[in-house]
Amino acid sequence: MPTEWLPPQAPRPRPVPPPEPRAPGPPWPAPPAPPGASSGLAVAGVVLAVSSLGLLVLSLGLSFALSLPLAIGAWLCAAKARREGSTGQGQAARVLALIGIGMSVAAMVVWLALILAGFSPDELQRDLERELERQRRSDDPVSRLTELRAGAAVILGR
Repeated sequence: MPTEWLPPQAPRPRPVPPPEPRAPGPPWPAPPAPPGASSGLAVAGVVLAVSSLGLLVLSLGLSFALSLPLAIGAWLCAAKARREGSTGQGQAARVLALIGIGMSVAAMVVWLALILAGFSPDELQRDLERELERQRRSDDPVSRLTELRAGAAVILGR
């Protein structure tokens, strides 16, 4: 046995094989397209359908003349996107478009019936303003107390 300590020896390196020749192109493969990838038509359908529904809600249905064509355009975009293979957003656009078409037709029927019955949007605006003013007055504690006194006087017969 040797009396001196010898440090351990590292293993001898193996020869590295030469790299395999690669075909020309990118150094990594392109990622596969996710299943049900969205298409531009599906996105356009969703945008048109949401615009149609937003107009209907913000105008209380008075914009049915604009909302109905937007919803029909959304439905056409969604149908074409589904034919091209878009599933998720294409289905969402289709559902939103059908809701938009239904609500636009319902708003059209309601507003035409109201107009034919002699109702006008200006009259609705005046009624809403009067109701808002009445609610503001009823929120005032003094006017509330006055109303309670008047109600009590009616109940007591005075």
